[in-house]
Amino acid sequence: MSTFHDPVTEQDLPGIGRRYQMTDDSGHLLTVIVHHSGRRDVYLPNRGAGDVTAVSFTDDQARRLGALLAGVYFKPAVVAQVEAVIGGLLIDWVTLHEGSPGVGRSIADLEIRRKTRMTIAAIVRGEASLVAPDPTTVLEVGDRLVVIGRPEDMPTFLRSVVT
Repeated sequence: MSTFHDPVTEQDLPGIGRRYQMTDDSGHLLTVIVHHSGRRDVYLPNRGAGDVTAVSFTDDQARRLGALLAGVYFKPAVVAQVEAVIGGLLIDWVTLHEGSPGVGRSIADLEIRRKTRMTIAAIVRGEASLVAPDPTTVLEVGDRLVVIGRPEDMPTFLRSVVT
């Protein structure tokens, strides 16, 4: 099993996004490209071969994979600072897809606060951003929801609105 020792290097990729690279203890390079669209590509070296295997994830898939690998939901530094004041705060984002239980229903109809204890703080819909959306706002396929709440309430929110 490989472990990672070197720091992560970052590089802007104009018009594409940002590249992150690190090497494992065998000296193999792992590359992750985060696209402006939210898609993530992971490039893994094939052991003993000169080529690489590429795996692509949607933004939502990448976040779920990250949560699985880390064992917790990712908390940006700004959230950690807020936690020192508020305690136990989770700020995350999810993308609604065809078949999500929340699609075609309003925030009020879903009773998100009452049933999941989470709050939709914003919705990114195409190029538009709806900050503090009204309870009558109807959720649509492709909406990226910024949600706030306690980490332990996120699974209920995901089951009720996203998956």
